[in-house]
Formats: sequence, C-alpha cells, structure tokens
Amino acid sequence: MRRRRRTLSINTLMSLSMALMISIFVLLAGSLINLFVSSAIEDNAMDSTSEIVTQVNNNLSTYISDIIDVSDYIRELGRTTSNLTAEEIQIRMEALISSRDDLVSISVFDTDGGTIISTSPYMNNSQDEIRGTLWFSRASEGEGDFFFTGPHRSDFGTGDAVISYSTVINYGDINRKAETAILLIDLNFNAVEELLNSVHLSETGYIYIISNDGDIVYHPKELQLREGTFIEDTEGVYEHVYGSYISEFDGRERLTMIQTVEQTRWRIVGIAFMDELLKPLRPFRISLAVLMIIFILLAVLISRILSVHITRPLRLLEMNMRRIQNGDFSITKLKSGSKEVESLSHSFLIMIRRIEDLMDKVRKTEAVKRQRELDALQAKINPHFLYNTLDSVVWMAETGNNQGVVKMVTALASLFRISIAKGHDTITLKEELSHVESYLDIQSMRYKDKFRFTISLPEELENAPTIKLIVQPIVENSIYHGIKYLQEEGEIEISVKAEGEDKIIIAVRDNGIGMAPETLSSLLDKTCEHDHLSDGNGIGLLNIDERIKLSYGEEYGLSIDSELDEGTTVTITIPHLPPIPPVVIRR
Repeated sequence: MRRRRRTLSINTLMSLSMALMISIFVLLAGSLINLFVSSAIEDNAMDSTSEIVTQVNNNLSTYISDIIDVSDYIRELGRTTSNLTAEEIQIRMEALISSRDDLVSISVFDTDGGTIISTSPYMNNSQDEIRGTLWFSRASEGEGDFFFTGPHRSDFGTGDAVISYSTVINYGDINRKAETAILLIDLNFNAVEELLNSVHLSETGYIYIISNDGDIVYHPKELQLREGTFIEDTEGVYEHVYGSYISEFDGRERLTMIQTVEQTRWRIVGIAFMDELLKPLRPFRISLAVLMIIFILLAVLISRILSVHITRPLRLLEMNMRRIQNGDFSITKLKSGSKEVESLSHSFLIMIRRIEDLMDKVRKTEAVKRQRELDALQAKINPHFLYNTLDSVVWMAETGNNQGVVKMVTALASLFRISIAKGHDTITLKEELSHVESYLDIQSMRYKDKFRFTISLPEELENAPTIKLIVQPIVENSIYHGIKYLQEEGEIEISVKAEGEDKIIIAVRDNGIGMAPETLSSLLDKTCEHDHLSDGNGIGLLNIDERIKLSYGEEYGLSIDSELDEGTTVTITIPHLPPIPPVVIRR
C-alpha cells in the first residue's frame, strides 16, 4: 500500500526555509572567517618564525665577524712590523683567550705542520698529525680566505668539541723573517648555544646549524642524536637551499625555515611545529563554532517567531473555514495580517454572508415546501377517510341504527374541528388526544367493536403544547397494520407522562401482529421506501419523526419497539414547554 505523503503547513515551511537560509549563511560566513583567520595566523606565525631566524642569522654573522676580527688582530701581531717577540705575541694571545669564554686556543703552524706558537698546553702533536687535519688541509690548499670546521674533537688532547677557524697568514716576529703560516682558532659552543638557546620558535621548536656539506655543526639535541633516540631530517633541509617549507616528520607537521650565514656558508635551520604555531587558532575555532551554533539557534527561534507572526492570520482564516465546515457561521473579519490576507478574509466573509443568505432562502423554501406537502397529505387523507365514514353512516341509517348515526357524525365533526384549524399548528395535548379519541370512536364503530382503546392523560399535562396530528397517524398504523389482521379482540393503549422536567413521553401500544426486525429497522430510515407503512391512509411514521425534529430538535422524535405476535409500542418524545390556552374554533 502506497504511503500518503505528509503535507507540511505554511508555518513549518517558512520556518524551515528561513532557518535553512540563515544557517547556510552563518556556515558560509563562519567558514570564510575561519579560512581568513587561519591564513592570517599561519602567515603571522611564518613571518614571526622568519624574523626570529633572521635575527639569529644576524647575531651569528656578527659573532663570526667578531671571530674574523680576532683573526685580523692575530694577523697584525704576527707581522714583522709589530716589533714583537714570539713570547710577547703568545702573551697577548693568552690574554685574549682569558678575556673571552668562547676562545679555547690560538695556534700558528708553518706549512709543514710545525708549531710556531700556541696557547694550548696540550700541544704535542706531530707534524704529520697536524697536516692530516681537515682544518689544516683546507686552509693550506687555499679554499678561501678563512674556513670554519666543526664540530669536532679538539686535536690537542682535551677531547672537547670545538669549532675550528683556520686561515693563511704571513707570520714573523722581530727575530724571525715573515713566512706563510696557518692560523688556528679553536672555539667552543658557548657563544653559539647562547645565541640559539635564547630564541624560541614555538613551545618545543628549536634552531640548529648544518654545514654546506649537510653535516650538523650545532644541534640543541646533540646528545639524543648521538644516542640514536632522536633523528633529524637533514636530507629534507639539504634539498632546500633557502626559504621555508611545511612537511610532516616523525608524526608531526612542522615548519622549516632555512637561511645561510654568509661568511661561513652554514645554514641556520629553524624548526617550528604547526600545532604549536596554530595553537591560538584552536580557542578561536571553538569560540567561532559556539557563536555559529548560537546564531543558528537564534535563527531557528527568530524564523519560528516570524513565521508564526506571518502565518497567524492564515491559521485564523483556516480555523474560520473549519468552523464554517462544522456549520458555525459566526465569524468576524480578521483584524491583522498582510494586505493579501485581509483581502482574502474580506472576500471569504462576503462569500459566507452570501451562503448564509442562500441557506436562509433554502430553509424558508424547504419549510414552505414541507408545509405544503403536509397539507397535501392531510388533504389526501381527509376525503378518503370521510368517504369511508359516510359510507358507514349510510349503512347504519339504512339499518335504522339512528343512535349509531348520531354518535358517528358527532365524532366526525369533532375530528374535523381540529383538522380545519388553519394557522394553528400547535395545540394542547388534550386537544390532540381528543382528536385521536374521535378518530378511534369512528373506527371502532366501522369495525364493529373489533378493538378497544384507553387514553391516559394526567391533568397537569392537558394544556402542554404539541404540534397537531402526531398521534392519530400512529393510531391509524396500529389499526391497519396490527389489529386489523387479528382474530381476537385488539387493544390500543395511549398513555402520557412527564420524564424529568424537560420531556413528555407519549406511548402508543397495541397487541397487533408486530413487525419483523428488518421492517422495524427500516421504519425511520430516510433511504428506504415507506409507502407500505401507512397503506395510503396515514402521514407515515417518518413524516411524524421529521416534523418533531424540525420543530423541537434532533433529541426529540419517535422510537419504535416491536416483536412479531407480541405487538408494537411507538414512543413519542416532545419537550415539556409552558402550557398554552386551548384553540378556539369558531363554528
């Protein structure tokens, strides 16, 4: 079975549409803001990192320049024009070393590796050992004005890690002719460590130095590198000569900044971790997400309020339509709403007023039509009944039954006295039952006392009002459809009683042949044919029931109880209204 599609209300559709549009706008705006802020924070972090690395490069360049100045100072001391002895030169070199923490030793060697002068107390190396060192070979082979070698263990017995500065100078003193020599200045890492450890790229970021060949000159985690507990991405750095790049190494995304120290061709490498650089972005994103959620909730609330405000007149109009559908026409014009809704409401009210007018006309027309039908039925009944009664009067006159003739004619006159009371549809119960009594008297004489009847009316109900001709047709049906076919004497009992303070019950009972259940169920059914119920001589039970309901309401009318061979009881329920005076019929 195909499921019926559920239709959403205008209120819901407007709420969903407005909330969806605002939510999409908030999400797009939030995404753009997050993109711009993230980009700005990332650019700021990269610029800040670049500035720090540049500052370290400048400081390191300044330090290298200072070392070069020391070299120039030694160079000047070694000139013959200085008029200094070797001992005086050494004293000045030792004074220079003692004045600085970063200088380990200063030595001068001839081109064969022989020691000319040295401040190191551990100088006992052979010429072959000196010539085999990297700093000596590079300086002697003329690879540049000066050369930095490091880090390496000191070649003079101390075993400390040093950086060696070597260059070719002309050395001579007052007692010695100037000749080509190799100047060696051993430096420790104190100054470099101070420079590099004084800056922080991020919480765990660091700066290290590699040589032009890719060897690590200095690293803050040198001990871990030696022990193998830490690995550095020197290959990735070696591939990038200068600049910055972002890569993932050892499970973390990091920013690598590379700059070159001009005098040494060393590379300063700054490592900053992206999660730490972008850490300020995390609370911003959380705050942005919270604000977006708040804005979306506010959007849903505001859209709901606006949609309710906009659709409220439409819902009121819908409620008015439902009231019209249920038969309630007491509606008024809407006092709020848009121009279109007010115009629709106004047109709807005009339509309702026209419908009410048409319904009033239809009701009046139907009432007139109904009255004419009842009058026609009554007019049809009276001549036929009059013919049968007069025929019985003629028959009694021929047989000399003068007393019967007088009684029947008197009952006939009484019967028609109420029937011809034009303009008086409402009479008293006493008059209605008097009419029934006259009718029963005539029928009793016609059928030669085939039945007997009793009428019970309490005195306090005699002047209670009722519409006329509601009991006589029922009595007629009792005679023609119940008692007429009996072999024994029939009985008709009419009783009236009050039920509570607002109802009167009129019961008509007979001991006739009764009715089958299917006949009983169809008696008051408007969809069934009822011609057989009155035998052409009665108004019919359905007619009586409709007249009572039209006059007093749906809670009043007829109810029938009958069984085959047991008889029938017809109960008439009418309202207990204030008494009225009897109808006066002019003779």
